[in-house]
Amino acid sequence: MTRYTASDAHFDFAPRPGRLLQRELDARGMSQAQLAARTGLSPKHINLVIKGTASLSPDVAVTLEQVLGTSAETWLRSEAAYQAQEARIEKRNALAGFVDWAGSFPRQLLVDRKVIDTTDSGTEVAEKLLAFFSVASPNAFARTWLEPQASYKRSQVYPIDPNLTALWLRLSELHASELIANAPTYDPVKLTAVAALIPRLTVNDVGSAFQEAQSLLLSAGVVLVFVPEIPGTRISGVSRWISGTPMIAVTSRYKSLDGLWFTILHEIAHVLLHPKRSTYVDVSCKAKDDADLHETAANAFAEDLLIPPAYQATLVETTTPQGILSLAETLGVSPSLVAGQWAFRTNTWGGPIAKLRSKVDLAEVLT
Repeated sequence: MTRYTASDAHFDFAPRPGRLLQRELDARGMSQAQLAARTGLSPKHINLVIKGTASLSPDVAVTLEQVLGTSAETWLRSEAAYQAQEARIEKRNALAGFVDWAGSFPRQLLVDRKVIDTTDSGTEVAEKLLAFFSVASPNAFARTWLEPQASYKRSQVYPIDPNLTALWLRLSELHASELIANAPTYDPVKLTAVAALIPRLTVNDVGSAFQEAQSLLLSAGVVLVFVPEIPGTRISGVSRWISGTPMIAVTSRYKSLDGLWFTILHEIAHVLLHPKRSTYVDVSCKAKDDADLHETAANAFAEDLLIPPAYQATLVETTTPQGILSLAETLGVSPSLVAGQWAFRTNTWGGPIAKLRSKVDLAEVLT
């Protein structure tokens, strides 16, 4: 997985322009007073520039170019590098006040997800976390990642940890970033057609089937990614819009084949049925777990694609594994999906039919 760096490479030391100017004067055997006379600047201003008390402005840089021959661009680059380095030092000093905030995230989890290194501590962890979330401070993190969660649509069965939810959402966003950058324009008509094809993928090896689903969805302008669940989030899937492109991210929360594909279809429904820029964080797709009409509609969409309405009565009346296998063959889908729908509709999660529900963890099959 990608290593997240706090910044682009930069020099850890940038001499102030005044120091370079003094070296130039020393090399020429020229005093500050002589430079002042040649440039028309006051001796006091020359001294302040050399001490670093006054910044080296563009008009002074052009004047030095004329008198000393060193280009104005060279002087201004030196000034910019010095000012940037001073700002970095100030920012690093401020990081000391962010250490407690960074400590609220589980350290080993950050290491495992390659947000920080095992050797990082204190301000290093805070700096890398801020860079990971692409924010400048904990307050900016709260405004960018925590406050929007109040408006997220999500099932309400379980409370979720807001910091860890933000962490998982950012991981999914970064994981999908390259695909999002190259995704075609979203096409709802094509997505509807793709959604109808997905149940038939379930008879194939789960790894290759997932990759085929990714390809089909991308052709409709939808990005699908897998990001392992973070303990404490209970997230099974999310649908959200990023830069005008819908992204679906799923976990292997239920470790079941039927749970995985139901979640994918459930999130597709949110993309199709509900407004752009809405974010749906689903912590349970196993049942109609709340009174949210959006969740109910997404569940019904997924259920009808897995078991078309004409076969739903037959499903409920089935009492044997052989009946489930026969119906799966008729529908051209995995018996695991039919067994999962049967278990949900009959509220029977044990017994011979339940054993047809295949266990799967995408983290073990996707590289």
